Amino acid sequence: MKPNLNEINWKRVFIVFALLAISLPFFSFAGHNKKIYVDSNAGSEQDGSLTHPYKTIGKALEKAKDNTEIHISNGTYKENLEIPSGVDIYGQNSDKTIIKARNGGKAVISLKGSAKLVDLTIREGKNGIKIANAGRVKIFSCNIEKNDDDGILIYSGSSKRSIEDNNQVMLSQVKIDHNGKAGIYSEKRSLIIYKSNISDNKSDGVSFASGVKAWIGSSTFVSNSGSGVAVVLDGAQIYTKNNVYSNNKREGIEIVAYGAGGRIDINKSKIRNNGNYGISRVDKKAVNQGIWGGLTVENTTYLYTNKGQLSPIFRIY
Repeated sequence: MKPNLNEINWKRVFIVFALLAISLPFFSFAGHNKKIYVDSNAGSEQDGSLTHPYKTIGKALEKAKDNTEIHISNGTYKENLEIPSGVDIYGQNSDKTIIKARNGGKAVISLKGSAKLVDLTIREGKNGIKIANAGRVKIFSCNIEKNDDDGILIYSGSSKRSIEDNNQVMLSQVKIDHNGKAGIYSEKRSLIIYKSNISDNKSDGVSFASGVKAWIGSSTFVSNSGSGVAVVLDGAQIYTKNNVYSNNKREGIEIVAYGAGGRIDINKSKIRNNGNYGISRVDKKAVNQGIWGGLTVENTTYLYTNKGQLSPIFRIY
């Protein structure tokens, strides 16, 4: 079949952009106008400076404006945070700088726009991170764990620019585990997931709604109670490479279609020892079967698949 040049060009452009964004993430951290410091062991004199840091992150946020970095020393901070656009949060050590929800019925961190989160453990809220607004979000070297619902909950933020690169969510070297629902749930948005480990969540490792544009590379989806990755084909632009999907209770990868076309490429992956199929295909409506031509699987190895490698197309209306 003659290749679709638009698909090839999209794939190349998106992959190049993803690799550049991942390989040079910290170059964009410079150039902020203000730095505020936080230490849970701060003394009585507090002004947010390195020598007199604030005791709580909330206090630092009260003083933060656009283009502000907040640097947090190791410790446990029992807070629920709403972070405005343009404020970046840096922990000292991802395993020792811990933000734990004070109110377990709310997200630990709610992002209101563009932000960076680096070297943090985020735990025990309704969600670990809720991304509700438009903006570019970068999450590096963080642990998202033991939250009641989805570890990371991502809304479209803007119907007009939901999959544009300036509305992108990027995760690199992130661990997301032991959350009460999915590790990540995302509405229509642009995402990059790289060198991350998503495991032991009570639902799917990752769950994408229709229309998601994503590049997923060198990541593992292991021992989730649902599928490793569950996606909707309709409107999807998803390219994956060098991932491992193993020991999930349902499928390694679950793909559902409601009738609109999309593109999902699975390349150089290892799919093994999942509860049902390596890759399952499900029609939720009576659809033209030609849409499944948008799924490509290449250079992928299967091992110990319980029901088979690639499922027949199930029709569940």
